[in-house]
Amino acid sequence: MLYVVPTPLGNLEDMTARALRTLKESAVVFCEDTRRTRNLMSHFGIPTPLERYDENDARSVDKLLERLRRGQAVSLVSDGGLPGVSDPGRRAVAAARREGHAVTALPGPCAVAAAVAGSGLPGDSFLFLGFLQRATARRRRAFEEAKTLGRTIVVYESPFRIVELLEDAEAALGASAQAVLVRELSKLHEEWIRGTVASVRADLAGRAEILGEFVALFHPDPEPSNA
Repeated sequence: MLYVVPTPLGNLEDMTARALRTLKESAVVFCEDTRRTRNLMSHFGIPTPLERYDENDARSVDKLLERLRRGQAVSLVSDGGLPGVSDPGRRAVAAARREGHAVTALPGPCAVAAAVAGSGLPGDSFLFLGFLQRATARRRRAFEEAKTLGRTIVVYESPFRIVELLEDAEAALGASAQAVLVRELSKLHEEWIRGTVASVRADLAGRAEILGEFVALFHPDPEPSNA
């Protein structure tokens, strides 16, 4: 069995009892960064051996599959959140399923789900775009195409490009479109910023320093008066 195991985004209290038990009972844990995962495992006193998983290395996927062929319980984790959701893991899961191995994904920390739930934007249907390409034209095209659906749009962005992302969102969606940013989700300095795309962009552009990873959410419609 291959277990896709979510791990905390930053707050270790978000580690579920089921995830802990699964990591303890697995024969091996494949992970994005052995140093980071070793710290997590040590914190919870879990001695299960680690193997590095490289999404772009076929040999890494083959190592994981070989463990499954032996009938072992294998866990797959990323540095934080749910593997396969803008994190390494998709190729391993797809390969395991092609070979007929049992696969299950555990519920737990996932930045996109938590951000939508806390944003106040419509969450009954949303479009998750992950990390957009860096080219301005491609980012704006992605926003323009998403706008036609009239749904909440969710993207991930680094602190180094968040202002540029907001500029592109404003150009494509309009200055009055709704925007919510969450910075350092679940961590000590978690911050939520809500307003129009224009006001949120101005807020960040006026800061001397921007730190932390962002989940950015947008809705192409202006905020309704009865929201």
